[in-house]
Formats: sequence, C-alpha cells, structure tokens
Amino acid sequence: MDGANACRVEMRSVNNRFFKLSLRAREGFGTLESRIEELMRRRIRRGAVQMNLDVTGPAAPASRRLDRGQLETYLEDVADFCATHDLPVPRSIDALLTLPGVLVDAPPDAAVVEQAWPLVARAVAEAVDRLDAMRRTEGASLAAAMRDLLREITALVATIRTRVPGVLADHRARLVDRVAKLLEQHGTALTEADIAHEVALIADRSDIAEELVRLESHVAQFDRLLADDSPGRSLDFLAQELAREANTIASKSLDVETAHAVVELKTRIERLREQVQNVE
Repeated sequence: MDGANACRVEMRSVNNRFFKLSLRAREGFGTLESRIEELMRRRIRRGAVQMNLDVTGPAAPASRRLDRGQLETYLEDVADFCATHDLPVPRSIDALLTLPGVLVDAPPDAAVVEQAWPLVARAVAEAVDRLDAMRRTEGASLAAAMRDLLREITALVATIRTRVPGVLADHRARLVDRVAKLLEQHGTALTEADIAHEVALIADRSDIAEELVRLESHVAQFDRLLADDSPGRSLDFLAQELAREANTIASKSLDVETAHAVVELKTRIERLREQVQNVE
C-alpha cells in the first residue's frame, strides 16, 4: 500500500524456453507493461508469466462510463431479433447494462498512473520474490529427481561397457562357426589371419568406447550444472547430446542384451529432457 492506494499482483508461471509476460490490468495501467517486464527480467530468465495487476484508491479509475456505441449495437441486435420472431421489444435496458463492454472503467490520467508506478514496482518486486522462492523450492526437487536419473544412466553405461568384450567374443565364435560350415562344403579352410581381419572390421564398426566416454563426461557436466542458478539452456543442450550418443550406441549394438540396455538408457535420457524443460 501507498497512502490511500493499494496494489495487488497475482503471478502464475508455466514452462517456456524463453521469458514471456502476459499482463492483465485496468485500462490505463497497461502502459506500465514494458517497465514491469524490464523489472522481472532481472530475476526471471525463462518461463511464461501471467500477471494480474489491480490498483485501487485514488490512482484507480474514479468512475465508469457508458459505451454508447456498444449499447446501440446491442439494442439493434435485440430489435432485429424481436422483429424476426414477432416478439415485443423490451421497454427497459437494465438487462443490457450488465452485458460486456457497456459499462467500462474511465481511463485514469497518465500522470496518476505515473505516480502509482513506485507502488506497482514494489508490489511486483515482492511478487517476484515469492515466485522466485517457490521456483527455487521446485528447482531443488527437480535437481534431486534429475540426479537420480543421472545415477541410473551411469549404471546403464557401466552395464553396456561390461558387455562389449563378451559380445565381440561371442560374435567371433559365431562367425567362425558359420564360415567354417560354408567352407567345409568346398573343402576349404579358414585361416586365423582371415578370422582376425574380419573380427577387427566388426570391432571397428561396433566400437562404442568413445560414445561411452562422452556419455560419462556429459553426465558429470550435467551434475555440476545442477548447482548453477540458471542452467536451463546448458542442460537442454547436454540432454540433446546424451540422446545423440545413445542413438549412436543403439545403431552399433551387436546383441539383444545391449540393445535392451540402450532402450532403458534412452528412456532415462528422455525423462531427463522432459525435466530440463522445467528448469530456468
């Protein structure tokens, strides 16, 4: 409050990649929107914020006025309807006065609005403080949930890494068995050098060592960023990179168990990406 004036601010924030303000205020006070937005941008970087602003007291519109044009439009519509349906035209306009746009607030003087700005600025700052406190509480819960997902991702990466040597050995054994049976029909033997060469080619095409290292690096960086004040965009980028590495590993998978582990990995990463959209 400021003397006889009072200002009430209500805010509601939803997810958005950028900051966006939607202001609803009495006629005349919409001119303060740019200054309100500038004030809020100092504290809020992401999110779509819907704000209701109401000022009461001498700074508010002192009276209401009749919008004659709107009332005449309603009267013409009623007269046309009555004529079309052979009904008597109402002799009172009392009911029409309650329709939208008939009685409107008289706009306040620009000087009065300007005088109310310090009060509005204090009310907006206090509302932003409360919104920020709520967002930080929510952020702490989100960070805990995302760290749980990071631990699950780390465990799945370790599982996939332990599978690599055994997968290559199994693939080598199956390759030798299949080729040996084919060559036996033609009386030809497969040399160890031929087998080693083919296995080397397969190992090169299916090598996921770099992808696993990058996954672990991204996870560690993601965890560090969770301690920052506004890491949303960086986390969004890292989540995309995690998904990219998981897709590459999926394309190189040689066995069913690894493929299943990658599916679980991609599921955790997708959950992580969804949570990141809630972070400023």
